[in-house]
Amino acid sequence: MTRSELLAPQWRERLAACHLSKLRPLLESGGEVGRFAGRWELLGKPGLGGRQRWRWHVPTDDDGCAIVYVKCYAATPLAQQWDRIRRQAARHSRAYWEFIQSQRLADADIDVPRAVGFVEEMHALFERRSAVLLEQVAGDAFDRVWRRLVERDAAITHGIARHDLAVRLARFVAAFHGTGCCHRDLYLCHVFVDLDPQAGRPPVFSLIDLARTHRPRWRRMRWIIKDLSQLDASARQIGATRTDRWRFLRAYLNLQRGASRTRWYARRIVRKSDWILRRIARKSRQAS
Repeated sequence: MTRSELLAPQWRERLAACHLSKLRPLLESGGEVGRFAGRWELLGKPGLGGRQRWRWHVPTDDDGCAIVYVKCYAATPLAQQWDRIRRQAARHSRAYWEFIQSQRLADADIDVPRAVGFVEEMHALFERRSAVLLEQVAGDAFDRVWRRLVERDAAITHGIARHDLAVRLARFVAAFHGTGCCHRDLYLCHVFVDLDPQAGRPPVFSLIDLARTHRPRWRRMRWIIKDLSQLDASARQIGATRTDRWRFLRAYLNLQRGASRTRWYARRIVRKSDWILRRIARKSRQAS
């Protein structure tokens, strides 16, 4: 059995003041995180399995707080172990992967949650327990932000400002794919945005849920189409028009108007996003 951990230098003193100079106690806390300083909020939702997530309000010297998200992994099913071994880091945990992806993408100028630290406990290739800490990003999920702005009839939901937002989002996604990574869960809820409703400044996009990212070695186009189809499906759910989606795709591909390659992508993306929306509708009917 091997254990390893890493803590970003700028966080060592701050976490030590919270009685967490080493991260291993996170693996042994059993959910009893109250013994560490600051305020902890458990973030539960269906389908987490052996995972636990917290929002940690870390005290700062100026009597404020910095928000850190803590994810703990345990009792990982065999299928997820195998997926990690094949697609991510064979000899390291999912917490390590999310930590290292944060560093790699930040180095490539992709705005993501900044890595604070990780700790893992491995048995050969198998992950026993692990935890990762990531800084909070600015803004909120794009789909939630957009719905609120539409209700307020904000300026950014109309005209040139709306067009510009679609183009900037496309360039952000293209830059992410340009690193060689794909996401596998690239719905708008995983794209955070910090923007001015009056469009007085450029929006800032951030990509979250880095545990789902991978660097496909084969059939990369399949994964790109999947990412773009998930974005397309969630955009349709919040009222994106055909023009919005076409403008996004053209900006993503950086091709001239009327390029045949754009239509090649569009056909495949729409076919897949149609399938995604049918599946969502089917699950909704089954749950009701």
